[in-house]
Amino acid sequence: MKKSLWPVFIVLFFACSKGSGGDKDYEAPVVTLNTPANNQVFTGGQSIMITGSVTDNKYIKEIHIEITNLVTAAEYLHVHIHPDASSFNFNQAFTIQAGTTYKIRVIVDDASTNSAVKSAEIACN
Repeated sequence: MKKSLWPVFIVLFFACSKGSGGDKDYEAPVVTLNTPANNQVFTGGQSIMITGSVTDNKYIKEIHIEITNLVTAAEYLHVHIHPDASSFNFNQAFTIQAGTTYKIRVIVDDASTNSAVKSAEIACN
């Protein structure tokens, strides 16, 4: 008589995976972009500060700060920060050019690939 092992495999699969499901992090990081404010207008040649904070319930894997020209789509700056912590304050300087409109994005990834994004569009006259 031939017996099927499928019931045994199914029981083992669910028994082994039951405990690991609670360890998965489903909570996205939280990003606060303090400066600059959305739609803020600056003077050409001025150095602006991109400031804010990031928190996660477990671990922040990486922070990206991107500055892009909204007209040409040229990327002016792309900074990678690896804080190795559950919270981090960022502070990045950038000198803006007259007559340009920028999009600033702060993207945060945690160790479980959860992401959060904050952005602001600014203009320079």
